[in-house]
Amino acid sequence: MPFLIRYIRFLLLLLPGMFIAGGCGVQDPDYYNRLGVSLDNQGKIDEAIGKYKKALRLEPNNREAHYNLAVAYHKKGLHKEAIEEYKTVLGLYPNDPETLYNLGAIYARSTMQDAAIFTWEKAVELKPDFTEAHYILGFTYAQKKQFDKAIQAYNKVLEKNPDDAITHNNLGVAYTEKGLLDEAIDELRKSIKINPAMAMTHKNLEFAYRKKGREEEANKELKIYEELTKRETQTQ
Repeated sequence: MPFLIRYIRFLLLLLPGMFIAGGCGVQDPDYYNRLGVSLDNQGKIDEAIGKYKKALRLEPNNREAHYNLAVAYHKKGLHKEAIEEYKTVLGLYPNDPETLYNLGAIYARSTMQDAAIFTWEKAVELKPDFTEAHYILGFTYAQKKQFDKAIQAYNKVLEKNPDDAITHNNLGVAYTEKGLLDEAIDELRKSIKINPAMAMTHKNLEFAYRKKGREEEANKELKIYEELTKRETQTQ
């Protein structure tokens, strides 16, 4: 069977550019928010969480502090706490595609795939060119064997990033699963042209060629796959 290649870039964005300039007094929530961002960027996440909480004690509806606190919890693997903070952000600003994307990432990691898909679909509805969200939607649709939706999502990625070898591979896999072998072969060959060193794409192309009855070409791809896999093993 063909194999998807996982390539997910969760955003987990901090928002330092959104802060309102203010003084450095102890009653300034934006000061503590900025201080939290600085600590977070230094990897001092626990200390950053303390500063975000301080900002929220001063201003409970500070959206940026809630968002940055959610990101910090997300980084710490505190999914329940992160979900609550992301939901708070969405209560304050419902049309935030990045927050929806990050919330979907936590749902996915918590095996709540349907909830993840729902939030990512809303994210791309709000931001149609949101490439990362389209990609992870395609990957998740494919895992759920919803290949028509996966194909549509991957094509959205390729509209913006036509030289994305991994997306061409995964689109080829989706076409293979649909029995659209000519389309699958075309996408897999595009992937290999962009990045010939990706062993799994050669394996996927071998599979598509065999289903098509093109044994000689399949054997050639199998040989390349075996050579690349052996080379990868030797360099580890």
